[in-house]
Amino acid sequence: MGETDGPWGRMTGADPPGPGKWTGLRPARWGLWQFGVPTGVVLAAANVAGVSGIAWAIMAAPLVTGNDWLMFGLLLGCALVYTEVTAGSEKRRRGVRTQRGTVEFIDQASIWFFSSALLLPPLTAGLLVVVVRFRRYRIAMRPLTLWVSNTSAVLLSVAGVSLLRGWMLGPRKDFDLPIIGQGANLNTTLLLVLAAVAYFLIEAVVVGLYRAVRFRTWRLADTLGSREDNLLLLHTLLVGLGAVGAAAITPVALFGVLAVAIMETRMLGRLAARTADRDRLEVDAATDSLTGLRNRRGFLPLANATLRLDRLNGRPTGVLMLDLDHFKRWNDRLGHFGGDQVLQAVANALCHNIRSGDLIARWGGEELAAVLPDTPLAETLTVAERIRAGVEALTTDITTPAGAEEVRLGHTVPPVTISIGVACSPQHGTTLADLQDLADQALDIAKRNGRNQIAIAGQRPPHVPTQPKAPEHEQSRP
Repeated sequence: MGETDGPWGRMTGADPPGPGKWTGLRPARWGLWQFGVPTGVVLAAANVAGVSGIAWAIMAAPLVTGNDWLMFGLLLGCALVYTEVTAGSEKRRRGVRTQRGTVEFIDQASIWFFSSALLLPPLTAGLLVVVVRFRRYRIAMRPLTLWVSNTSAVLLSVAGVSLLRGWMLGPRKDFDLPIIGQGANLNTTLLLVLAAVAYFLIEAVVVGLYRAVRFRTWRLADTLGSREDNLLLLHTLLVGLGAVGAAAITPVALFGVLAVAIMETRMLGRLAARTADRDRLEVDAATDSLTGLRNRRGFLPLANATLRLDRLNGRPTGVLMLDLDHFKRWNDRLGHFGGDQVLQAVANALCHNIRSGDLIARWGGEELAAVLPDTPLAETLTVAERIRAGVEALTTDITTPAGAEEVRLGHTVPPVTISIGVACSPQHGTTLADLQDLADQALDIAKRNGRNQIAIAGQRPPHVPTQPKAPEHEQSRP
């Protein structure tokens, strides 16, 4: 909705996985079809609608006058100055949204698009949109296909407002609105309100259709965008109405609106940066910097809450304590830098082999912990075995210190293995501390009985070592 990334901002991501993903004829990965045929059809329809809508509005409007060109020059100048001065702030806000994974982004240049739809004939209003959007493209360097489709959506909104204006005010010699500052009539006030609603709804329909087709969701909350974005767009349109009122009083007043718009956009950019810094500090405080997993501070409150919730609802909870086997040998063989890479590879394996909703943390050193909500013992063992097998199957390339050749886990060096202790609520305990203690005792048993295996709290496994034998050239190493 007037976004730098455009209504199509999320197109830069991949299709979400799952059974809903379109699996028809594989499209060419270029142009309109790079996002799939259904989405390409929506983009093409938006382009046709935008061009057709603005052409219809141009034909229905009176000829452009000299005053219209003067107003066009003034609005275009304000829009371009705004674009240049706020480019850094807009990029900062877009970057923050991208980091959060919510890349829809409201570009406040809609102030000038919306006001031009009311103050200019559709020919010059459309020209202003194209020129400003082209400059935005040069600054943001978004994919051309997305830029064209977004511009078409803006043109369609401008055309809708222009047609509404002509219908309500009738054919006019020029596009000067009644002087609002000297007592606007009810018809003009109603026009301003309906124009804002029309601009919002036209883009909402186009963007909503795109989102529904692209992401296979027809929920209203998903297609209309976030509450934050919609409130910001509403605010942007109100500033646009202010620009219309200022121009109706005296065109010079547009410079005041420009100053306010620049100040607000810069303020939003600074606010976004501060919010991002605060969020980053909160995440850093609860996250292990090496592996990206939760640390104890981030893990314990969630784990305790999960266990209490399961207990209140009569559901079981699985608890795992995990430890890499012979991690000191990895540090000796690869150095601490290589050992860190091994630990990172193991953390990635754990993340790929746990389920959505499971909690995993780096407990300390090479030891990890996991809590599996609503999981009985048998299923807990299944998850633990999937983790054990996933770690052993790692074939990650590790860069050794001092620029030596890379080694590959499970090929040029032995595979990484992990031992796991398992406890489950309620049969082994009801508090997290008790369950982790019992799982840790089971982990010790797994270590003593050969490593690379799973042990259950209170059960001694058979003494069957499963730690893979090191290659001959490694057997002499500690």
